[in-house]
Amino acid sequence: MSTCLFLLDSRNGRFVAIESRDQSIHRPHGYEAARKLGLEHRFSYGPHWFANPGLRDRVFTIGDASTPVPAEVVGGLDIDGGSWLAFHRGTGVYCRIFADTATGDEFVSASGLPLDCVTADSARDAVQLVESRLLPALDGARRMPGFHLVIADSNNAFVVTFDGRDTVAATSLAADRPHVLTETGAAADDEFGKHLQSRADGVPAPMENLPSWGPWVSVFTGTDADAPDYSDESWLANRHSAVRPPYRDTDDADRYKNVALRPVTDPSQVAWTKSVTIYSSGRTGAELFAYNERQLFDYQPLPTDVHKMGFPTTTDDFFVVIANENS
Repeated sequence: MSTCLFLLDSRNGRFVAIESRDQSIHRPHGYEAARKLGLEHRFSYGPHWFANPGLRDRVFTIGDASTPVPAEVVGGLDIDGGSWLAFHRGTGVYCRIFADTATGDEFVSASGLPLDCVTADSARDAVQLVESRLLPALDGARRMPGFHLVIADSNNAFVVTFDGRDTVAATSLAADRPHVLTETGAAADDEFGKHLQSRADGVPAPMENLPSWGPWVSVFTGTDADAPDYSDESWLANRHSAVRPPYRDTDDADRYKNVALRPVTDPSQVAWTKSVTIYSSGRTGAELFAYNERQLFDYQPLPTDVHKMGFPTTTDDFFVVIANENS
């Protein structure tokens, strides 16, 4: 149940976003994905596709495959060689994808699209790229799962949706108010998304320095005062916070419940929040990017104590990858 809270700040010419990525608990992510892929530099977020040009060949892209990914493109590394989040340090173009899961040889991963989008000159150009080239690139011979994309820079913010068949639709989002996108779509289509959006209304927008993110981090990672404890039978992962301890990611009535209380036999059906990132871009490009993440290896027991899981609660819990001089 990954989530992105974002805002286009027209007065200050800035785009800001905080997002979480939920994933199967043992699926390699970040530096562990880099290790599994045999990369020399095992960073969770970095210019992986510039340093390792062969990575681009592992994923489907709609851009010119012969054009190298610039060194300014930074992203999180997924085990398939693509990314769920990327940005361009120079232009500030940001892309976060929420893609449906699909299996089968006829499907291609959407994880190359963030690389396409952030190599465009602007968010608007990135939207036009997806609108004009995605369907011709698939060309009926290949299929891609449906997805939602946040594409933004300091001037514009969009959500682009693909239905997995033949329709690509872009929505331009209003400035100066928070927006929420989850795997199910915009906040209007998701109860937790609507709740998170209402919590963010009236909270000061972050700036380009890390301490200014305190209020948004509290809103995003905080839990409602009346929320049940994780150990309570009534706890559900999709109700109270964007940062979630291990839960059942199944297709039955017990989905989103505490997996320690409702065990599964297949480890791939256990998910949790793998990472949380914060991002700011202004008129001169990317200003701040920081992250918090966790890994669970096959030999480690499933954690059950939320307080020992290392989830972020303040800005001090984030590792800064890039920052301007004021951060």
